[in-house]
Amino acid sequence: HMSALDSKKDASNSPVVTWKIPHVRVGVGTLVFKRDKDGKHLVLIGKRKGSHGEGKYALPGGHLELGESWGACGSRELEEETNIRIESKSWRIAFVSNDVMPKDRKHYITIFLQVLLPDENPQEAKNMEPNKCEKWEWRLFQDLKDTLKPDSLFIPLKHLVFHSDFVPMQTSTKNGAHMVFSG
Repeated sequence: HMSALDSKKDASNSPVVTWKIPHVRVGVGTLVFKRDKDGKHLVLIGKRKGSHGEGKYALPGGHLELGESWGACGSRELEEETNIRIESKSWRIAFVSNDVMPKDRKHYITIFLQVLLPDENPQEAKNMEPNKCEKWEWRLFQDLKDTLKPDSLFIPLKHLVFHSDFVPMQTSTKNGAHMVFSG
């Protein structure tokens, strides 16, 4: 039985990984926000089931399909998983993370998109894929950092919450990763 990380080292003394998928995949994570009565940002999160990252909190999202725009992917995945409908042009780029997962033998680039649901028309999330998610819940975004342990988050979300200066619905930060999304 060979583990994902065998005992070999490469020239930089990093463990040699036998990759399950021998190329980098692109994931899209959707940050769907609504405001609570105090104007604070609530974000929609769920607990993963039946895939890598099982038992970890994650955002709605999935794989970018060949030829698909980032916004179309975010809208498609969000609707498939939660039944919430968002126009693809409504998304804004929030953050991009490099997610190397040696234990799962996978490597992803995750593009995080964000949208704020209007106060007058909040859509409720339904669990459309109960085999992939325990349930969807609205949590204060700040609570992800303040009350959840880093290891309780799916690796891409952990990178966003604990290793970036991301602020919900802010259009620019010192690292320049935030920009208006079009197309």
